[in-house]
Amino acid sequence: MGEFTFERYEELLRAGLDAGYDHLTVRQYLTRKRADELPERFVVHRHDVDRKPENALAMARLEARLDVPSTYYFRTIEKVFRPDLIRQIDALGHEIGYHYEDMDRAEGDVAAAHDSFRSELERLRELAEVRTACMHGNPLTSYDNRDMWASAPEGQFEEYGLLGEAYLSMDFADVIYFSDTGRTWEDGALKIKDHTVGEDGKQRQVGETSELIGLLENREIPRLCLLTHPNRWAKDSTEMVVENAKDFTMNAGKRVLNLVR
Repeated sequence: MGEFTFERYEELLRAGLDAGYDHLTVRQYLTRKRADELPERFVVHRHDVDRKPENALAMARLEARLDVPSTYYFRTIEKVFRPDLIRQIDALGHEIGYHYEDMDRAEGDVAAAHDSFRSELERLRELAEVRTACMHGNPLTSYDNRDMWASAPEGQFEEYGLLGEAYLSMDFADVIYFSDTGRTWEDGALKIKDHTVGEDGKQRQVGETSELIGLLENREIPRLCLLTHPNRWAKDSTEMVVENAKDFTMNAGKRVLNLVR
């Protein structure tokens, strides 16, 4: 079984289910956190749809079959913003959120970034209810999209009718964050912008999905947030070869960027 395949992802989901974890969307987490009603043991599932939205739909169908709700954060660029597909994922019972990159679009102009954010959020809300957002971390730009919220972020989220932002509003001292960015679950240089803000209290590092599955099976960590990018998970061997090659090239570029910076 390949490392980043749909078969492996299903194994990961089943490990959490068999171990008795509750499975939450980001919206459910923030709603229950405010009401002090979080379960003792849970996994928050989050997907950043950066490209290949058809993979997001396939992953959403797999999760729906297992009755696992997830949050899908969609960019609004042409190759990702697919209204029919977004509606299908919403109809499966998953949360749709806005994967914003408005500081990049505005080249660091905070006021212009908010104008862009407002406009793009409304485009997405024509297709589904959107109550949370999550920044897109383009490693090739010098901007961090989270910087548009530098002043009183929680109050600003409310102005947009949002419960919060996936990086800024979760308690990562309580919920341990794992991301597949860089085709590894381990934190490090390949995750240029994909990191939690402040101290995340990371209890364990894992590199391979099998290690993450082991954490769930053994109930070693009670509360987790898992970020997966659907484009990184392959439905067949041909796609796996192609995606491995793309990530190899991207990771090489990230290493060069880290040296330059």
